[in-house]
Amino acid sequence: MNRTGTHFAIAATVALTMLAGCNIHARKDGTERNVSISSPLGGLKVRTENVDPKDTGLSVYPGARLKPQTDEHNQGTANVNIDTPWFGLKVVALTYLSDDPQTKVWDYYKKEMSKYGRVLECKSGSPDMKAEAKEKGDMTCQDKGDHKKGVHINPDDLQLKVGTEERQRVVGFKPSGNGTEFSLVYVVTHGESKDTI
Repeated sequence: MNRTGTHFAIAATVALTMLAGCNIHARKDGTERNVSISSPLGGLKVRTENVDPKDTGLSVYPGARLKPQTDEHNQGTANVNIDTPWFGLKVVALTYLSDDPQTKVWDYYKKEMSKYGRVLECKSGSPDMKAEAKEKGDMTCQDKGDHKKGVHINPDDLQLKVGTEERQRVVGFKPSGNGTEFSLVYVVTHGESKDTI
């Protein structure tokens, strides 16, 4: 399971634990889908529509359009916040389509993401694929715990990463017809200390 998948598994466990003595508010209408759960143990908020791409800290590639949702359970956007005294997680994710070739979109985001630090190019043949963390929290192309086994990336699944394990921005790419599908993802976690997320 990759790091983002692990975060969602932990988030689901925390959400179930929080259901004891909680207040649940859900709203679904023609324009918005929101769920808010609050309890003495913490809170969970999920928004799948009207997610602001600015919350990722990245701009939208010029001319790109949000990928249409395929069904109610496969949204192209999400903003998830979990806040407890022990753990916090914020994930903002949006998926877009562009008619431009992948190399052009890649170059755009590599330049834009550089304002947050050194950008890792996670693709076959990149020296970043073999780089290991020098300090605790350093980002790598490998999922945590997979460095001994090596990580094999499908040539069609490419990522740019920047930040730290606790505060990271990732742009994932894959072909879409003659154009490009790309996802903007911002992930912030905190453990025992109540960092601002």
